[in-house]
Amino acid sequence: MIHILQTILEQAHAGYWEKNFLKDTSYLSPAWKSMLGYEDFELEDSIRAWQSLILPEDIDLIRDEFQNYLRANTNQLYETDIRFRHRNGSIVWFRCTCKLVEVDSNGKPVLMLGTYFNITESKRIESELKLTLDRLALATKAAKVGIWDLDLIDDRLSWDEAMYALYGVKADTFSGAYAAWESGLHPEDLERCRIEHKNALEGIKDFDMEFRVIWPDGSVRHIKAIAIVQRMASGKPFRMVGTNWDITEHKNAETALKESYELTKVFIEKAPSAIAMFDTNMCYMAASQQWLADYGLIGTEIIGHSHYEIFPEIGEEWKQIHRECLNGKVQRRDEELFVRRDGSSQWIIWEVRPWYRAQNEVGGILMYTEDISALKYKEFERSRLEEILTRTNEAAQIGSWELDLETNTRVWSKVTKKIFELPEDHTPTSEDVARFFKNESERKRFADIVAESIETGKPFDFEGEIVTDKGNVVWTRSIGKPEYLNGKCIRVSGTFQNIQEQKERELALQGTLKIVNDQNERLLNFAHIVSHNLRSHAGNITMLLKILDEATTESEKEEMIRYIEKASDSLMDTVLNLNEVVSIQTNKNIQNTEISLREYIEKVSQTISGEIQKYNVRIQNLVSESVRVKCNTSYMESILLNFLTNAIKYRHPERIPEITLNAERQLNRLVLSIQDNGLGIDLNKNGDKLFGMYKTFHNNRDSKGIGLFITKNQVEAMGGRIEVESVLNQGTIFRILFL
Repeated sequence: MIHILQTILEQAHAGYWEKNFLKDTSYLSPAWKSMLGYEDFELEDSIRAWQSLILPEDIDLIRDEFQNYLRANTNQLYETDIRFRHRNGSIVWFRCTCKLVEVDSNGKPVLMLGTYFNITESKRIESELKLTLDRLALATKAAKVGIWDLDLIDDRLSWDEAMYALYGVKADTFSGAYAAWESGLHPEDLERCRIEHKNALEGIKDFDMEFRVIWPDGSVRHIKAIAIVQRMASGKPFRMVGTNWDITEHKNAETALKESYELTKVFIEKAPSAIAMFDTNMCYMAASQQWLADYGLIGTEIIGHSHYEIFPEIGEEWKQIHRECLNGKVQRRDEELFVRRDGSSQWIIWEVRPWYRAQNEVGGILMYTEDISALKYKEFERSRLEEILTRTNEAAQIGSWELDLETNTRVWSKVTKKIFELPEDHTPTSEDVARFFKNESERKRFADIVAESIETGKPFDFEGEIVTDKGNVVWTRSIGKPEYLNGKCIRVSGTFQNIQEQKERELALQGTLKIVNDQNERLLNFAHIVSHNLRSHAGNITMLLKILDEATTESEKEEMIRYIEKASDSLMDTVLNLNEVVSIQTNKNIQNTEISLREYIEKVSQTISGEIQKYNVRIQNLVSESVRVKCNTSYMESILLNFLTNAIKYRHPERIPEITLNAERQLNRLVLSIQDNGLGIDLNKNGDKLFGMYKTFHNNRDSKGIGLFITKNQVEAMGGRIEVESVLNQGTIFRILFL
C-alpha cells in the first residue's frame, strides 16, 4: 500500500520520504529531488542530504521542532513549512507533513513517512496579503481603531494609544502581558476568547470575533477584534497583529463597516487582476480595471447593476454556482469556455468565494477571473500543427521527443509512444528511458552518446534495440540535437523511428553474407586439405615405387610392395573421409526426425558398452525424458559416438573416467553438454585448430584427427554449433547448441 501511495504522490508531482529509525535508513523520492533541480542519483537518500538544502538560518529551529515531535511520542500529524535552497540558487518553500506509522513495544519510533508539496507560490501570495493587511491595519488609525501587537515568544503585548482608550486604562497601569488583556475581559466571554485565540494560533480559523470588556469604572463596552498570525518558516506562530474597535454604539459600527468597505473597494479597483465584488443580489459593488478590460466593460456603468443584466447569456449552471458560494462555498475552475452574446468566446480561469459582512454573515461574493483565450488559441494552433506532423510521421513511423533539462521533463509524441507500445496519455519519465533498453550496456551507451552531444553541441544518431511496454523487442533509431541558451544546454530534442523491418532486412543480408563467407572459407579450407593430403599420399606412393624399382632382391621388393599397399589403404581412407565431408556439406535435403534425446544417448551407450566395461567408465545421463530434439538420426548417432569414444580414448590414466550428459533450454535453444574428466586440451595453444581436419593433440596411436572435423560439419549441417571449454589435465566440456 505504501508503494501505491508513493506512486500516486509522484504522479501528482509531490515529494515523498521515509525514515526507518530501526535500520537507520532513509528514502527521498525522485520527485522531491526534481523539485529542487536534482536528478535522483545526484542526492543520496539521507537526512544529511535533506538538511544540507535547508536554509542555514532555519535548520536549528526545524531540528528542534522535529526532535520535540519525536519525544512527544504522538500519533498526530506533524506539519511545517520549510525553506530550501534550489539548485539554481532560488529559495523554494515546501509544506512538509509526516507521521510516525510504526513504533516498537517500548514506544520508540520505527518508521516515519512524509510528503512534500511545493508552496512557493502560495507563500508569495501570503506575503503580499500580509503586507496588504498590515497597511489596512495602519489605515484603521484614522477611524480610531486600536492596533495591538502580541509577541508570542516573549509574551509581550503592545498597544497603541487608541487601545488604551478602548479599554479605559492608562499606559502606566498596563503590564503589557497577555494575561493583563485577559484580566479586562468580561468573565462570561473569557473562555470563548481563549478558544478563539488558540484556534487562530493553531491555524484552525482566523481571529475575528466580538467580546465585552469591563472598564475600571465598571462600565461594559463591546469590542470587535480582528488579528493576523505571523508564522516562522516552520509554520510556528511568533506574532499576532490585530485591531480593536468599540462597537458599543451602532453609529460606530456603521462607520467602521463603511470604512472597511471603502478600503476593500479601493483595493479591488486598483488590483492588477480581474476581480469583482457582488452583494447578495449579484449586483456589482466594485470591479477592477482589469475586469472591465477583460470583459469589454470600460465606459459601461456596472456598479449597482445585476451581473445577469450585464451578461444575460449566463446560464442556470453558473447561477447555481453563485447561489452555492452565497451559502459559504468556494469554487474554482482551471479553465472554462464562455460564449458571449455577440458570438465571441473566451477561455478563462475563475474562482468564486463568499465575503462576510459579519461573523457567519455572508455579504456577497468575490469573483476572480483570468482571460487565457490567447494562450488556448496558441494551444489549439499548436495541436493542429502537431496533428499534421503526427499524420506525416505516422506514415513514416517517425515520432518526436523532447527533454527539457531545466525542468527535467520529457515530451513524447503520439507516434513515439506507439513505438514503445504505451497508452497515449502516458507521461514519460527518466525511469521509462532506462527500463526500455534491452540491457544495461545499451542504456549506458545511449547515455554516454547524449552526454557527449550535450557537452560538444554536436547532434547524435543512435540505433539500438528496445523492449516495449508489451515485451516486444524492436530495433529503433533516435536522432537528437541539443539546444543552448546563453552558453547553457537547456533542451535536447529529436526524432524516434521504428526501423525493425529495415533492420531485419539488413540482418538477413548480413546473415546471407556470413553464410556465403563461411561456405567460401570451408571450401577454401577443404581445397587446401584435399591438395595437401592427396599430394602427400601421391608423393609417398611415387617415392615407394621408385624404391621398388631400385630394389635388387626379392625380399626388398616384397617389403616395398607391403609399404605400397599400406600407402594405398591410407590413400583410400583419406578419399573416404573427404567423401564423407563432401557428402555432409552438399546434402541439402537432410531429413530430420524428432527423437527422445535421453533414449538416443542410452542407445549409443549400449553400442560402446564393451569399451565402457573395459575401462570402468561412469556415464551419467542427466537428460530429462521429456527432452525431444529434431535431428538427422544418422548424424546424431555419429555425433554422440564420436564424443563418447573420444572421452574414453583420451581418459586420464590416474582416475576413473566419468562422462556426464545434460540438456537445458537457453534463449529458446536446446543445449546438450557432454563433460568428461580426461586429459583436457590446451585451448590457448590448440583452440584454433581444435576442429581442423587431421589435427591431433595427444599421442594416442589410433588418433586420426578426423572425428571432431566431421562432427562439427554434421552439427552445422543441422543448423547448430559447437562450443568447448577445457582445462589441461582436468577435463573438457563440449556443448552442442541445436535449433
